[in-house]
Amino acid sequence: MTRSGLAVLKVGGSLLDWPELPVRLAGLLETHRSSHPGERLMLIAGGGAAADFVRVLDRVHRLGDSTAHELAIHALDFTARLLAALVPGSILIDRLEALDPVWLDRGVPVLVPGPVLARIEQPGQARLPQSWDVTSDSIAARIAVHLDADRFILLKSAALPPGTRREEAARRGWVDPMFPQVSRALRRVEYLNLRDPKARLEALG
Repeated sequence: MTRSGLAVLKVGGSLLDWPELPVRLAGLLETHRSSHPGERLMLIAGGGAAADFVRVLDRVHRLGDSTAHELAIHALDFTARLLAALVPGSILIDRLEALDPVWLDRGVPVLVPGPVLARIEQPGQARLPQSWDVTSDSIAARIAVHLDADRFILLKSAALPPGTRREEAARRGWVDPMFPQVSRALRRVEYLNLRDPKARLEALG
């Protein structure tokens, strides 16, 4: 599926409990629309504390990779609903066919990743590993690759050194270990420290 002119913004889970998130994200979206008028936007939420809770349960109960992965995906579905409630003008969607109607109405879709992953990762095809090496960064990148997005933007709570490459970011824990591989097909990956009003988009090579 090709979505020319699409920018996927992955909102880091560490931002979800930040009181300024709704205002700061709305401002970023408005600025982005002004500077890239022909580009369509889509938001995917990180797991934040909801995914961390699944990690705790996995350590305590030894849930196993498959069950922990499934519960972590449900955590992302929960945070997607939270993000949609926080961002003015956003519309929650759980299927890719709903993207075009939202864009036609000048809305910003917030994707519920669980149902979408279930449809694009069919048996017999390459699928994301079911382990903690895969977090919301790789899940969002996998969906962006499927949509042939032109830009993939990671919104973070901290700055990365200029010139950081994806492999280094994975080694330092700024993205998950699978992210360099999953995001390889993306034409342009960028990141932004959303908490810093003076920060600018930086390329993640």
